Amino acid sequence: MEEAKLINKVTFKIKNPRNKSGDFSYNIVKVTKMNVIDKGYDPLLKANYSLASISFNDLKDLAKSWYKDIDLSKFDQRHLREDYEYKFKVMKRAGLMSNFFYAYLEDGKYYLMDGFNRLFTDYGSLDHNPTVYLKIITDKLEDHQLMSIMFQLNLWKLFSTNSVKEFDVYDFLDRGFRLFLNSKFGIEFYYHKDYHARTRNIDDIRVIDYYFVREHDFCGYFKLKYDLIFILMNNVQTINDFKEIIKANDYLTEPFKNYDMFLNGYAMYISEQRVKGDINKYEFDTFLKKLQEDKKFFKKLQGMSRTDSTRKNIYHFFRETF
Repeated sequence: MEEAKLINKVTFKIKNPRNKSGDFSYNIVKVTKMNVIDKGYDPLLKANYSLASISFNDLKDLAKSWYKDIDLSKFDQRHLREDYEYKFKVMKRAGLMSNFFYAYLEDGKYYLMDGFNRLFTDYGSLDHNPTVYLKIITDKLEDHQLMSIMFQLNLWKLFSTNSVKEFDVYDFLDRGFRLFLNSKFGIEFYYHKDYHARTRNIDDIRVIDYYFVREHDFCGYFKLKYDLIFILMNNVQTINDFKEIIKANDYLTEPFKNYDMFLNGYAMYISEQRVKGDINKYEFDTFLKKLQEDKKFFKKLQGMSRTDSTRKNIYHFFRETF
């Protein structure tokens, strides 16, 4: 058994009663112990790991220290419903729903992969301090490998007894997944609470939602099935696609009429290509330039109504041009 010690030092300043010329300070050193109890290879996540035991309260303090300069509340965009107060109490009575957590370690920096609710919200408040287990991915992984793991660790969010329920990006890319995208890849979804004070016309997550939509010629659009989303998350260009979509959505006033629909079409088109195995790097500006060169379609686009036929016309432009 190995023991890993993580040291947090807190400095306090107090008045020196014997010396009026100034203050003096002293340090309180808190040693957080993680006992490494196992090492191995996870065939499902396809990575080596270290498994450590640690007290729950110590893990909460430790995980918060990884994000000490980040406002964690902005990564939780859930809306409270009328029955939430009851559910909240039930969850707290149930205590720790799972004593297993995941993290990724790269170049000495930790990234939480699973456990946002339990470690960073009141849902994780307990009246006792049990021993929990942290599985630390120790291999240096590529972006798409990390996205594949995050997809698998967040599959529970997609469970529903409703047979018609489709993929919900607002729930899936919330909390821990959103925090991981921000801390590891620098991706931040713009979200405005005050419409009048907004700096973007549309929330980024609304546009990202189209990345998970599949276009059909014969009817309206449908969300990608979960097996296709898994393929999408394993594509080496997915992170770059997210960044391109968010960058293209950085406007308050549309550059031209129906710009937002053209951007939505771009998101749908490149995700379709990714599912087919396309690993080319795409930039939205390239598509925009092609649109402006096609003066006939550019004029037609700006005169279109916001209907299904408009959406399909935009989508066919992508297919025929690229």
